[in-house]
Amino acid sequence: MQIREIWPFLLPGVLLQVLMQILYIVESVREDNRKPLHRTLYILSIAVFGLAAIAFHLLRAEKTPPKDTTTAEVERANHLTNNGIFFLLLISFQVMGLHMLAENAGTAAYMPLLWLLTISLLIMLLYNLLPEKKRLITEPLLPMLQLILCIPIQYLDVSGDNLFLSIIAGFSAINRAPLPRAKVYGIGALGVYLLGSTIRTIFLSQSTEMNDLVRYFFVNTIVVLLALLAFYTLKKQMITSIRLESALRTVNEQSEKLKGLAVIEERNRIAAEMHDTVGHTLTAAVLALEAAEGLVSEPQAAQKLHQGKEQVRRGLSELRASVKVVRAGNETDFAAALSQLLQEIRSDTGLDIHIVMESEITLPPLQAGILLSVVKECATNAIKHGHATEADILIGQHNGQLRFAFTDNGVGTDTIKSGSGLSIMRERVQSVGGTLEIESAPGEGFTISLIIPAAQRKEDAE
Repeated sequence: MQIREIWPFLLPGVLLQVLMQILYIVESVREDNRKPLHRTLYILSIAVFGLAAIAFHLLRAEKTPPKDTTTAEVERANHLTNNGIFFLLLISFQVMGLHMLAENAGTAAYMPLLWLLTISLLIMLLYNLLPEKKRLITEPLLPMLQLILCIPIQYLDVSGDNLFLSIIAGFSAINRAPLPRAKVYGIGALGVYLLGSTIRTIFLSQSTEMNDLVRYFFVNTIVVLLALLAFYTLKKQMITSIRLESALRTVNEQSEKLKGLAVIEERNRIAAEMHDTVGHTLTAAVLALEAAEGLVSEPQAAQKLHQGKEQVRRGLSELRASVKVVRAGNETDFAAALSQLLQEIRSDTGLDIHIVMESEITLPPLQAGILLSVVKECATNAIKHGHATEADILIGQHNGQLRFAFTDNGVGTDTIKSGSGLSIMRERVQSVGGTLEIESAPGEGFTISLIIPAAQRKEDAE
C-alpha cells in the first residue's frame, strides 16, 4: 500500500493538523500571560507532536463556567475538553483507518473501504469543526450518517478493526452533542454496530464455526456497549460538575449579598433606635434644663444647670454624628465629613482651623466617628478653656497607624485636668487600641496627639 493509494483518506487529516498547528502557535505568540520558557515549550510541543500536543494542552487547561450559566451554556462550557477529546479521536480514527486499509489491501473491498472511510472522516470533521452559530440545519443528522456508514464498513472489512472504528464514531457523536442528544447518539451507535455485526455474522456463518461466531458477536457487543456507556457517563459527570460549580458560585454570591443586606438593615435599625430613643430623650432633657435654668435664682444653681445643659447638647450633637456614621457604614467619606465638620465649627465659633492631611485617608466607620468626635472636643476645649482663635490639625497615615495632632494658640496651662470630655475622648481612643497624649504650657496653647489603628478590629466590627 503506497501513499498515492490512500491520499483521499490522509489529505483531510494532514491539512487539518497543519492548520491547527499554525492557529495554536499564532495564538500562543499573541498571548501575554505565559512565561517565555513555557511559551517556547508549548510552541515546540505543538510543532513536533501536532494534534496530540494540542489535545494535551486543551485537556489540562483551566475551565471556568460562565456566570449565570444556563442549561445550554453549561453543556458547552467544557468546550476545551470537547475539542481535546475530538483531536484524540481524530488521531485514533486515522490510525485505525490506515490499519484497516493495510489489512484489506489487495482485496475487492479495498477501494469501497477507502472511500467509505474518507467520507466518514469528512463527516466527522464537518460535524466537529463547524462553529456553533454557523452550523447547518441538518447538523444533528451528520453523526447518524457517520454511524450508518459503519454498517457497510463492518460488512466489507476482514481485519476486525471495525469494532474500534464504530466505538470512535460513537464517541465523536456523543462528545460534541448536548446531553439529551448524546444519549440518542449512544443508543444509535450501539444499534448500528449490532446491525452491522449481525450482517457480518450471517455472512461468515458459512465458513466459520457457529460457536466462534456467537462468542465473537457477544464479546464485541459487550465491549462496544461498555465503552459507549462509560463515555456517556463521563460526559454526564463533567456537565454535572460544571453545573454544581456554577450553582455553588451563584449561591456564594447571593449569600454575600444577603449578608451585606443584613448588615445594612441592622445598622439602620440601630441608627433609628439611637435617633428615636436616646436622641429624643436628650432633646427633652435640654428643654427641661432650659426651663429649670429660667426658674432658678441662685447663681451657682443656674451655673450648674447651664453646665448640664451644655453637656447634654454636646452629647446630642455627638449622637447625631454617630447616627450619620452608622448609617453610612463602610462607605463613610472621612475627608468629606471632616471638611463639613470644620466648616460648621468655623461658622459657629469663629475658630480659624488649618488642616494638613498627608494622604488620602480611608477609615472604617468606628474610627471615623471617634476621630470626628475628637475634633469637636478639641475645638470646644480650645475655645472654652484656652480662649484660642486659631488651631492646626495634622493627619497622617503610616504602617497601618493613623496619627492625629490638634494644636491651638490658647493660653495654655502647666496643670492639665482631665474633665469628662477629655476622659471620654481617651476612653474611646483606647477602645480601638489607640493612645492619646496631651501637652500644654502657659502661653503655648494645647496639643492633643493620638494614634489609632487605621483598620477596624474584628471584635469592634461585630
